[in-house]
Amino acid sequence: MQDDIIQETSRLLEIIAKHDALTIFMESIEGIDASTDTPSRLGMSKKQYYTRLKQLIDAGLITKSRGKYVQTTMGKILYERCLQLIFEQVRNAKKLIMADILKSSGRFDMDEIYRLLQIKVENGYARLVTDYDILINMLEERMKDVKGQAWYATRYFNEHIVSKALELYRRGIDIRILVDRALVERYIAGYMGMGMGRHNANRHEEERFKMFTDPFYPDRLERRVADVPFSFIILDGRYVGIELVNANNPTRFYAGVYIEDEHIASQLKSFFEALYTSANIVSKN
Repeated sequence: MQDDIIQETSRLLEIIAKHDALTIFMESIEGIDASTDTPSRLGMSKKQYYTRLKQLIDAGLITKSRGKYVQTTMGKILYERCLQLIFEQVRNAKKLIMADILKSSGRFDMDEIYRLLQIKVENGYARLVTDYDILINMLEERMKDVKGQAWYATRYFNEHIVSKALELYRRGIDIRILVDRALVERYIAGYMGMGMGRHNANRHEEERFKMFTDPFYPDRLERRVADVPFSFIILDGRYVGIELVNANNPTRFYAGVYIEDEHIASQLKSFFEALYTSANIVSKN
């Protein structure tokens, strides 16, 4: 794993591990009114409060929106998929010690132990991935087995995902692609700036150009252009890949989360549909 990713993750964990920072982060679930006496209400000095608040903002976990400090997309995922599970197991601390004792006895398997002690276990699956290539490989493997639906909103161009998307379309899968407007503009500018007109482009360059600029290529493939806030993909209403955007450097891939959870997939589908409905269909030149 890249050392800069490890350092950045370490910095994020160091911030959220502080009691006052975690208190502020939890308050931001519902939104913190920027004009209230929040520091005194939380038992902090103004210096202490605003120092931690700035650290959380700089880490990309909190942002200011409509006069309130609220969790960012990354912040919400960190809370919902990581912290809630940690809080639950801290509450179960004594039960978990007992679970280890029962396990060491060799008389019970873990499912029996969880039932005996009534320990809540997360049924879904989530994995934080800081390496872009690993995340793409995971999504590629999952896309091979898609049976009914694949919806993809992206701020990046990746030839492997594009290729898989075309394969799914040709298999008759319900595939929709939502491309970030800035990505299309950058790609066209770079393509034309290199003088790579369609008369001398090779087959792969032609494929890439048409994929992102011509919504009718291949014919009837659902593809639109909009302002995509973060990349995400939904497969068969269960498997989800979500980009975590680094607020300090949004153009560079920071991390992603791979999730198997129907509830989260359903919520993300609603978000995709809202973006898709308001998106533009670009006409052929």
